[in-house]
Amino acid sequence: MPRLLALEWNDTEARVAVATSRRDRVGVEHAFTVSLRPSQPGPDQPPVDVGQRLAAALAARGLGKSDVLVAVGRTNVELRQLSLPPAPDEELPDMVRFQAMREFNALGDDWPLDFVPIDEAPDQPRTVLAAAIAPDQVEQIRQTCVAAGLRPRRLVLRPCAAASLYWRLQGEDPLRVRLLVDLLGDETDLTVMIDRKVIFLRTARLPSDPLAEPDGVQVLLSEIRRTMAAVQNQLGGRRVETVVLCGSGDQHAALAATMEERLGTPAELFDPFGGLELQGDLKRSLPDHPGRFAPLLGMLLDELHHTAHAVDFLHPRRRPAPPSRRRTYVLGALAAVVPVVALLLYGVLEWNRLGAERARLEEDLKLWEPQAARVAKDEKAYKEIEAWKAGDVVWLDVLDRLSEKLPPAKEVMLKQLEFRALRSGGEIQMEGAVSSAATVKAMNDAMVDKTYRVVPKGTGVGSVQSPYTLRFEWSVVIVPEKRSTPAVASKGEKRR
Repeated sequence: MPRLLALEWNDTEARVAVATSRRDRVGVEHAFTVSLRPSQPGPDQPPVDVGQRLAAALAARGLGKSDVLVAVGRTNVELRQLSLPPAPDEELPDMVRFQAMREFNALGDDWPLDFVPIDEAPDQPRTVLAAAIAPDQVEQIRQTCVAAGLRPRRLVLRPCAAASLYWRLQGEDPLRVRLLVDLLGDETDLTVMIDRKVIFLRTARLPSDPLAEPDGVQVLLSEIRRTMAAVQNQLGGRRVETVVLCGSGDQHAALAATMEERLGTPAELFDPFGGLELQGDLKRSLPDHPGRFAPLLGMLLDELHHTAHAVDFLHPRRRPAPPSRRRTYVLGALAAVVPVVALLLYGVLEWNRLGAERARLEEDLKLWEPQAARVAKDEKAYKEIEAWKAGDVVWLDVLDRLSEKLPPAKEVMLKQLEFRALRSGGEIQMEGAVSSAATVKAMNDAMVDKTYRVVPKGTGVGSVQSPYTLRFEWSVVIVPEKRSTPAVASKGEKRR
């Protein structure tokens, strides 16, 4: 009966869950927290040794050395949504790393990088949610686990693990867009999912506990609104249909009711321990704040049910290894030997000679094949990505056109410019003030052409500064002209 441990920690506490598997049944044995605060408050106190605290807590419960699944929060990783050309799944790992090297802030060759495919069709443009973590961060996690007597088996992105648990226990109506809210002390994970797939996630800091302080509720609602607006923009106007709050009890129920009333969106509670087989003391009493254990329980169930984790930095997605041809070679050799039994001895000697020659040639080939394959893959990925990005808006040209077409400063004052990239083209959100209504018409006539379309959102009297008497809001939609993609030489052409 294998036993597996799941773990995560922050500056104030560590959370631990332990589960066992017997056949197809998974039982949860332990779920507890370990304080990581200094024994005595004061600036001169040495930092807490997380590994020692964990080792003592595990020993007190009779939990010896074990494999451990570690959850890492959004704030500890670099996350980007990447757009790629159409490609089959086996080519995505190389294309994602190639694109991430250009778009991530500090990604190095030795950084673990994993991703979640959002679009499934290989003949359509692909969108992925890519995540990377610094090697020194991985090493610190490994050393802490070793100090606690644990062997790291997985390093999983925390919001994805919580989303997996929710889908496993409450996954009906798969096409609904859900926002999973997991309160984790001084921060909260906001994870948007469709079906089992995570399409958007962020972690927000909270000044106080929303379950106890009104100020915390206000900040939480603001962060949820911001998340819902970002998702609506990403999904082309489709809205979050349900808000799911991890937790149970009267405080969580009251908070869920407040969310539903203030957001105008249905809200529901999700008990991470509901529907699970609990053992030992867990049957009688759940830990404080059971909602915080959703990521740990999600990791345990995925691992013990042999389900792939959405993001695992210790085992990221890689291009599958090519199938071995050794069996083909052996069968071919036997088929050639059988008809010439009379020359068996000669055939054996010749086979040995040819085998040695083949080994020598394979050693020579190994020196050059990786370099040639790497160059070919990079060249292919570069051409596909450049062809895909050929239709993107050149924002420097847009800024140059704005400076040329807009009236002088004495007639118009811009207060805010927001640039958004769309699937094809872009959008400019403009807010400002003008001196007269004639200036608004002149701006519209100057801006509109075959690639620029102005959508007024409103005008009105009143401004913060004379002589600008009218305020305005515009949305300028940019449809770029189609540009031909660079031609790729056919296999038969010789490169010069």
